[in-house]
Amino acid sequence: MKALRVKRQDAGKAVELMEILNLRDKRRLITSKDDYVEVPIVECDLNSLKEVADFDFKIVEQKKPVYARARTLRDAIRQKLSESEMKKLENLLPSTYKVIGDVILVKIPEELKDYAKIIGEALLEINPHCKSVWWDRGKRGMLRKPEVKIIAGKGGETVHREGGCVYKFDVSKVMFSPGNQAERIRMGTIVGKEVVVDMFAGIGYFTIPMAKKAKVYAIEINPESYHYLLENIKLNGVEGRVIPILGNSMFVTPERVADRVVMGHINCHEFLPVAVRALRDRGWIHYHESVPEAVLERPIRRIISAVREEGKRIKINCVRKVKNYSPGVIHVVIDAYIY
Repeated sequence: MKALRVKRQDAGKAVELMEILNLRDKRRLITSKDDYVEVPIVECDLNSLKEVADFDFKIVEQKKPVYARARTLRDAIRQKLSESEMKKLENLLPSTYKVIGDVILVKIPEELKDYAKIIGEALLEINPHCKSVWWDRGKRGMLRKPEVKIIAGKGGETVHREGGCVYKFDVSKVMFSPGNQAERIRMGTIVGKEVVVDMFAGIGYFTIPMAKKAKVYAIEINPESYHYLLENIKLNGVEGRVIPILGNSMFVTPERVADRVVMGHINCHEFLPVAVRALRDRGWIHYHESVPEAVLERPIRRIISAVREEGKRIKINCVRKVKNYSPGVIHVVIDAYIY
């Protein structure tokens, strides 16, 4: 079990950052010894953490963790089922779920479909600040339409806060990935007073944090996501910094305007030539892709090929893992300088 060890004077900042990134393991208590404090955390990408932490830290293994008193999903469900039912189902119960604003998303195996309502009610019991629970069945198509079903409570619209930004959306209409949080925060820190093209803006995942400093062309094809993009621009007070564009970025992306292009869709390699043409003479492309671990070089080959076909040169600055996407597949982002 991992913990973030920091100097006592940095404990407040460390706890706040772990809360923002949703990395704090709240099953265990924060402990201290001598001049150091240990903040329990879940598994995370060390390189991503280094990008956003402005204090010294060390990841340590806690041999004797101190657990907090907390009811788990299994505890809550155990009170609703017979002992024989619990024994039969326990290994199938979801071990994790996502709390986004005041809405819960949970993945449930098909074998437990008859128990979905019980699982939803149990999750509301142990998360009393939440209003509804939705069965998360993934996303489909280029529009990233969520496949969800409500199993407890009412309402899908929520407001999620992270890193000083506010995101309003409906989980039944548009997607939101908490696992991309560190990358959203990172993009807000690396931009400056520049022009950015966000080719797949969604509800403003990357647009909003970047617009705190930069001018952003935010392109979105899904009308429902675009509706919330407009709302989030107002909620975050960045109306004068964002130019929203409704349409297919293959055809509506402005050319030769950007210092930086963000390609946040994980299946967008066909749009790489458009991204290159959106840059001025030179600039950055942040290219996302879901890639099997067996062919990790694939996104590098794709971006190099597209850049060369456009008559430009490229320098790969880094290839970063954003998160695990599925078994054997990871979500990566390539930071590339084009000139």
